[in-house]
Amino acid sequence: MEKARRFQVLLTNDDGFYAEGLQTLYRVLADEVDVTIVAPDRERSAVGHGITMHQPLRTTPVKIHGREHWLVNGTPADCVKLAIECILKTTPPDLVIAGINRGPNLGNDVLYSGTVSAAIEGRMNNKPSVAASLAGYGASNDFGPAAAFIRDNLNIIKQMAEEAIMNINFPQENFKGAAMTRLGKRIYQNVFEERIDPRGQTYFWLGGDPVGFQQLNDSDILAVESGFVSLTPLKFDLTDESLIERFCAITFKV
Repeated sequence: MEKARRFQVLLTNDDGFYAEGLQTLYRVLADEVDVTIVAPDRERSAVGHGITMHQPLRTTPVKIHGREHWLVNGTPADCVKLAIECILKTTPPDLVIAGINRGPNLGNDVLYSGTVSAAIEGRMNNKPSVAASLAGYGASNDFGPAAAFIRDNLNIIKQMAEEAIMNINFPQENFKGAAMTRLGKRIYQNVFEERIDPRGQTYFWLGGDPVGFQQLNDSDILAVESGFVSLTPLKFDLTDESLIERFCAITFKV
């Protein structure tokens, strides 16, 4: 009798192959499903959906408990594209998970996030895809509860991810529950800090603090701030359908 095929998960991130969030999620999932890591060889946070076109992509195999995984000298989107189209062509993933990211990906920040972009790339390649993030930046972050939540709800998360990209954000600790949410509003003030280098030249350091907004009751930001796991379905079609309907009858000068 032919052996049943195990559920296949492609795991990636933007914090780098050896980041604690990714490695914790790998350890928690590996006993339940077949997990293959294809992740950047260094931190690639906030690269958005950038892909590598002007230099070669190189992979370095790494074995963990006898299973082969890959470091890639590219972006998170590169990793997912390369994994699906080349590395895992004979054993395609049933689910793509990006994370668990160190720090939240809430509101407008999803547009900059390498983590979310990796999930978008998976969806563009017709794979159910999830981005997962923990709302904490400290070295003492405990990714275990978030990883356990993903493991324990893997089937329903996959079902949702078959319909839309799922962006999941976890409070730093003590989950009160989970909620379906929409993107909130996240804008920063004092974004650029001007400095002078030892040669007297001006340079700028990107930073800034979030501006406070009255968030909608079902926003991802408010949910996480209130101690709830936030699950936000995303789509990457940015077309404004209402504007097409309003102006479709206009005759343009050409």
